Amino acid sequence: MIIFLGIAGSGKGTQAALLAKRTGWPALSSGEVLRRNMSDPGIKARLDAGQLVSDEELFPLLEAEFNKIGASQNEFILDGTPRNVNQSRWLVQKIKTGQLKLTAIIHIKLSRQSALKRLQLRSRHDDKRSAIAGRFKFYEQSVIPAIRYFEKKGCKVDEVDGEGSPEEVETSIRKVLEKKMKIEPTLGSVDAG
Repeated sequence: MIIFLGIAGSGKGTQAALLAKRTGWPALSSGEVLRRNMSDPGIKARLDAGQLVSDEELFPLLEAEFNKIGASQNEFILDGTPRNVNQSRWLVQKIKTGQLKLTAIIHIKLSRQSALKRLQLRSRHDDKRSAIAGRFKFYEQSVIPAIRYFEKKGCKVDEVDGEGSPEEVETSIRKVLEKKMKIEPTLGSVDAG
């Protein structure tokens, strides 16, 4: 499993798609999974407001996707999860029990100003200015602690500069993964507690 994390607009989805195309690995975006389930009025209302869907709603959807792609045996790309400490804990537990294998966690760093410019060029339903502000605040208050939780539990988080072009960011990610793929990740040091 290769996890992509970053502020809204950092290019997580773009980089996940590029890596999937290059490797043939499935890319699993929690945002896309949720958008496919917008027939659920609760999920739709929260996404429209730029709010997070509850873990109780998200975990079964992700679990079904993990089963579909054979996540315990196969390499895959996870885009946009975890978004809070509880989701990090859930993933670390799955790594510890062998349900998932962790290859890399890549945090694409991007300034708020650059992220805002990029988001204003897109036209997704959840990219309204008020929703964007909420997503930035959420990133600081929830995603950053989720990243710190991984580090606390012995999972290395590689930071990549997201300010460049998609091709430049892809090159940086490729360099990180080339190092990682040569060395089998040791999960014995990951603490699930």
